[in-house]
Amino acid sequence: MLKAVAPLFNRHNNRHSSSRPLKDYYNEWFSTLKHNLLPLLRRSISGDSLTILSTHVELLHQHFHSFYHTLDSAATSDPSLLLTQDWRNSLEKPLLWLGDLHPFLFTNLARSFLDEFQDSDSNPTPSPTPNYPSSPPTIPDLRESFDPFDRPWQVAMAWRNPSETLTTRMDQIECGLRVIVPTLTERMRCAEATFVDRVVNDWFRFRENKGASMVAVASDLKGHMEEVVSVFLYANRLRRSVLVDIISATTVYQAALFLEALAQFLIGFRDHDLLHAVDHYDSSNNHNNNAAKECRTWCH
Repeated sequence: MLKAVAPLFNRHNNRHSSSRPLKDYYNEWFSTLKHNLLPLLRRSISGDSLTILSTHVELLHQHFHSFYHTLDSAATSDPSLLLTQDWRNSLEKPLLWLGDLHPFLFTNLARSFLDEFQDSDSNPTPSPTPNYPSSPPTIPDLRESFDPFDRPWQVAMAWRNPSETLTTRMDQIECGLRVIVPTLTERMRCAEATFVDRVVNDWFRFRENKGASMVAVASDLKGHMEEVVSVFLYANRLRRSVLVDIISATTVYQAALFLEALAQFLIGFRDHDLLHAVDHYDSSNNHNNNAAKECRTWCH
């Protein structure tokens, strides 16, 4: 319901906001990430200059911050833009939380680096292959052609034996998210429930008076949209804060590998071959499930 009525509230704002669609901005932002900043970072990771590497780490870090500042502006002018996000594909949408990537994605990625060597040392035997109901899709190799181990020693070993300070800080960041994320989620849920309750009651109360009904519903909608904007802005601040906390707690080499993996992760989820493979698997799996149901119906 909110997605349908939000544009009505924002018609005035839309006329005065930037004519550049958020979709176009995101596509340009993503292109810069993929074709400019990530290659620069990878070259500096394999290079000899710590100064250049630090510069490229900060460039990529600020690229994410600029995106969240733009999302703040979009939320303020028209929060429905963050509710719909029709430019996202079927793989990206499940990763979204209150307008963009779930902040646990950042901490889980950093935690993967922390656990990588520990897992390989303690459990050298590979995990068994999951027992899928049918053959899973063949996922294409989304990595660019480079050898992750053909890098300077300090880069290849950056995440081995992490400091106690880093592991403690990661625990603190994750603990904070476990408190804040459910709180914000509940705040949005309560806002939606309150809005539906108020708008129905006000409409019913003034249903015989169109003018009064419109005023009451518009007031309800305005108050609700203000709360939605506040939640979106808080969620963006949280994402920015988590990135800052992770980058601040890591060394330059650790931060470079973390941001490289984050960029690669986002790029991979927009890969056409992966989308095709997953869509093909879904359609094939649905066909098999339907055939099985028809068979059971016929046999019984």
